[in-house]
Amino acid sequence: MKLKEGMLLYHGSYACVEKIDLGQCVEGKDFGKGFYLTSDPNQARSFIRSSIIKAQNSGQISLSQNFGYVSSFRFSYPKEDISIQEFEDANKEWLWFISQNRRRKLAGELVPLINDDFLNAEIVIGKIANDTTNPVITTYLNGLYGDVKSEKAASFAIDQLLPNQLVDQFCFLTEKAIGCLSFQEARKYVI
Repeated sequence: MKLKEGMLLYHGSYACVEKIDLGQCVEGKDFGKGFYLTSDPNQARSFIRSSIIKAQNSGQISLSQNFGYVSSFRFSYPKEDISIQEFEDANKEWLWFISQNRRRKLAGELVPLINDDFLNAEIVIGKIANDTTNPVITTYLNGLYGDVKSEKAASFAIDQLLPNQLVDQFCFLTEKAIGCLSFQEARKYVI
């Protein structure tokens, strides 16, 4: 999943995204408030439907809109250092990081266990948690799988999230990180 110079990354949405605005990004996502991409264009395309539904429910778009876009971006390393952190596997550290981003109040006791490099990263890379993420994480954080710091509880929660069936995600968290992306094109898809 490593970022490589010139790598193409894809973003699926109800709208064409040529210029990235971190102010439009929302809290409560896997790796924090940032701009999310994947290396798999088909995965990006699969996000269009949920993006349309959320935008329709919030009144951002018409209820009749039945199309979206996959916008592609080319990655280039900046001249100065940038903090890039990657979760190699869906492990307990991955779960703790996702938990504290999605359920900050419940996950407070996990924050001290998370490597500061991840908490201060400008780009975070790892597996996408599936659509059952919020209920599983809430159940895990409420201790229903056991002590949240235990290997057993973390492993059980990770198994419920099915990370091995999912592809990668790249979260760009800062303006400096966004500056590493150059828009290439957007393709329209009817759903």
